Amino acid sequence: MLTGGTSTRFGSDKAAALIDGHTLIERILTSIPDEIDVIIVGPDPRIAGRSYQCVQEQPLGGGPVAGFMAGLEICTSEIVGLIATDMPFAVTRVINLLNSMKSHDDAVMYVDASGFIQPLAAVYRVEAVENALHIMGSIEGKSMRELTSLLSIAEVVMSTEVEGALMDIDTPADLDTAIAFAATLKDNPHL
Repeated sequence: MLTGGTSTRFGSDKAAALIDGHTLIERILTSIPDEIDVIIVGPDPRIAGRSYQCVQEQPLGGGPVAGFMAGLEICTSEIVGLIATDMPFAVTRVINLLNSMKSHDDAVMYVDASGFIQPLAAVYRVEAVENALHIMGSIEGKSMRELTSLLSIAEVVMSTEVEGALMDIDTPADLDTAIAFAATLKDNPHL
């Protein structure tokens, strides 16, 4: 889970923003099944009741590629799910991607109608990502798009429900939209 962004457009730490009395990071963490090991890249959110490891990217504030690399350095799994903290409804959708992964896939990602793939709510094969990072060399200033361009990606078309669940919260208005979406989940738990 990546939590180390600067939250410039949001105006404060997004991970601490509240939906129904729970922070974004808490919503994600408590949505992840207990049998899945969790690595948080960013400051320790000090959430009780769930085990996780924390690590910081280098350089601090180095972006999602640096954060992903930091998490992989302590990861012991062959397959990882990556979720940005500003996507509080993505856990179930990312877990569902595991069912789509084939042995030849480096990653599985949702793609929207315009062809945009979502690398921050996706499933990756660790060895393939490590190879891509090696090819990239220096990761300073590198984007997730540059990283994913080196991977064989299986794309899963987003349904309307998935698109809603993969909303990311970049602004206070986005948080208002997410709060309204959370209310619909209470009424329609199958979403």
